[in-house]
Amino acid sequence: MTHAEADEDFARMVREHWSYQLVRELADKRLHLNSTAQSIAIRDLHPKARHHFLVLPRKAIDTLHELTIEDVELLEDMYQLGVRVIRAMGLSVEQFNFGYHLKPHMKRLHLHVISNDFDSPSLKRRHHWTIFNSEIFRTHEAVLLELKQHGYIQERPDAYIRALREGPLRCNVCTFKAEHLHVMKNHITMHLNHG
Repeated sequence: MTHAEADEDFARMVREHWSYQLVRELADKRLHLNSTAQSIAIRDLHPKARHHFLVLPRKAIDTLHELTIEDVELLEDMYQLGVRVIRAMGLSVEQFNFGYHLKPHMKRLHLHVISNDFDSPSLKRRHHWTIFNSEIFRTHEAVLLELKQHGYIQERPDAYIRALREGPLRCNVCTFKAEHLHVMKNHITMHLNHG
């Protein structure tokens, strides 16, 4: 295979494979909420809460594990862009969680900026809950701290991530646990109605 053929194969994969959806969305300015020289905020097409958007770097980084100490400024830029979008919506930053998934399935690193109500018709599967309410979801602060301390983000074993993904559903407000998503969704409604 020639270099040109390899490049075309890769370009076709970016155009067609589901894992490159976010890369394609970066090119669609209709989805852009705001941007900086380093980052672009886009709508999450399948939000898992009332307010859910993503901040992606313009730099081609696919996972946390590709980050180096030189990327601290980039992560700060992504966080500040998220804050700017929240304020433009007239909302409070305290209503939101900022974080990254340890092992995302989508290409291009992305910071989730998600309201902590988890009230969405798109929250349909058990793992939709666990990927935001377990150690799979690394907060922006935790990622920055690990990067500053070690110069990289340690890769966690697949078995560890699978156990968290399939583990119990834990309420993000209180100590309640559930085995079934519909039970957790009913429970979280109680917090929303009395919060």
